[in-house]
Amino acid sequence: MVASHNGLFAAEFQVHTLVQAFFIIQCIWTGVMGTLVTYDPTFSPINDTGSFVRKGHQEGEDKDRVFVHPNVRGAWSVRGGSMFLVAAGALFFGTRETYLVAMAAIIWREAYDSIEMFLYMKDWQKILIKPWMSPIGPMPPLLSFNVCNALALWAILKAD
Repeated sequence: MVASHNGLFAAEFQVHTLVQAFFIIQCIWTGVMGTLVTYDPTFSPINDTGSFVRKGHQEGEDKDRVFVHPNVRGAWSVRGGSMFLVAAGALFFGTRETYLVAMAAIIWREAYDSIEMFLYMKDWQKILIKPWMSPIGPMPPLLSFNVCNALALWAILKAD
């Protein structure tokens, strides 16, 4: 057993308590949103919802070519579940490596969301650069999440 440093959770290195609080928020946010959006895809603030017809569909063909909320149920349940697991895993195992793996996953997901939203969403500024209302309450702009991610990564890398 290695020596542990205490914040909110024991860790093998001196991870800042704010980083651990950030990971707890990640667990709650992604877990709750993953569950909510799997239950009702219209809760998704960043995905297109509705019925989509596969290209090449002709009138009168079978209904298997019509998909309802195709990118939401698959995306949020996997996204929410995976982000919950990496953040909870970092808090549970407490190694610098698990924190770094969690941060890599979190940074990838939120940076990708921001880039995709900027390039393809019609009203991207509503969520990306302005405060917005999510199904679980008011949220800061999505770009601010990326700033928090960068600060948390820096704190993990600099911790003794």
